[in-house]
Amino acid sequence: MTPEESREFTARLEQAAILLLELEIYRKPDDLARRFGLPVPVVRYWWRHTDQETHPVDQTQLSPREVKTIRKATQTLEGWEKIKRYRPPCGAKLPGGKRCKRSVAIRPPEAWGLGALASRCRLHGGLSKRAIKKLNKDEDEM
Repeated sequence: MTPEESREFTARLEQAAILLLELEIYRKPDDLARRFGLPVPVVRYWWRHTDQETHPVDQTQLSPREVKTIRKATQTLEGWEKIKRYRPPCGAKLPGGKRCKRSVAIRPPEAWGLGALASRCRLHGGLSKRAIKKLNKDEDEM
């Protein structure tokens, strides 16, 4: 998954979550996050950066159009899967000429501005935790 696709995917998740919260289908961001398996801090962040105004609707008297938008938003959020087998493969080139089949990593909640999913698995640079050494020219000369 390219970074652009990941950002688009995350934007669709955000729009769907905000719609369901504004219509009071879910009263709190925490309830919505737990229902769909999203990280709670991410949903709280999305909700905090809106006007937080709700427009309660009577679910017995919804128009077919409103029902469709609610259903689409719910399906979008249900499409989010933390389960690895449903995420796209890493695709990094391996030494034998094959491609990596591991699923891409999920970014931590603080980095969801870049998109929910990284472009690679943990092993191939998705969220690798390697130390990067910075060399100072002053140390080299001494």
